Amino acid sequence: MNKKEVASELNLTAIRNIPEINPGDDLSQIINGCLTDQSISLKDKDVLIIAQKIISKSEDRFIDLKTVDPSEKAIEVSKKTDKDPRLVELILQESCEIIRAEKGILVVEHKLGHILANAGIDRSNTARPDNEVLLLPIDPDKSARKIKQYFEDLYQIKIGVLITDSIGRAWRLGTTGHALGSSGLKTLIDLRNNEFDRDGRLLQTTIIGVADQIASASTLLMGESSEGTPAVIMRGLDLCDDSDTVKNLIRPAEEDLFR
Repeated sequence: MNKKEVASELNLTAIRNIPEINPGDDLSQIINGCLTDQSISLKDKDVLIIAQKIISKSEDRFIDLKTVDPSEKAIEVSKKTDKDPRLVELILQESCEIIRAEKGILVVEHKLGHILANAGIDRSNTARPDNEVLLLPIDPDKSARKIKQYFEDLYQIKIGVLITDSIGRAWRLGTTGHALGSSGLKTLIDLRNNEFDRDGRLLQTTIIGVADQIASASTLLMGESSEGTPAVIMRGLDLCDDSDTVKNLIRPAEEDLFR
């Protein structure tokens, strides 16, 4: 993407009336039915943004805490963080490294590479008892590819699919949209040594995390609590591209000065 390709207008449309998603549900068919009911359809170069939670629900990533036997390490960490040792055990199982462990806080590097609290494990809006929690998808990129293929075959178009979650960030208060998985969408735009600023200086450090920008924009329509709109269409960007995925957004550990 260069200066000539910068969009002058973007359109975001929330997909309404998506029902409660249960394990085994065909999410693509459900979303398409909602599109039909809303009298809208996907067009070429659209980006379909979907909240991680309904992906995890459809893929049955529920775990009953009653079935979890905490290890000695989980018990030790639970005392330091004041968290349920069964939840801590799941967090450890979903992670490859603890980044910070303090009272009420457990930040880890998830097996997918993302740095986030509690390995993304959640209880909110699961429509399940309090003893059941929801894990992130095993392979969000694969989930995105499956959905992308369904709609491209159905509409005979090319689209991008982005799976998002809400996370906190270093330096800042509050959560924001975060790209978790993708397919067919440019996620990182490297302008270094390719573009000039308005004064003619060659850019040396500018890398744009465009997938996270899209995720944040879509969260304005999805909401963060009880809104019930977990899917959004973004139109106006020309970013359909298979050259990278969300994995390209993850900063290498040796460059992460905040570990």
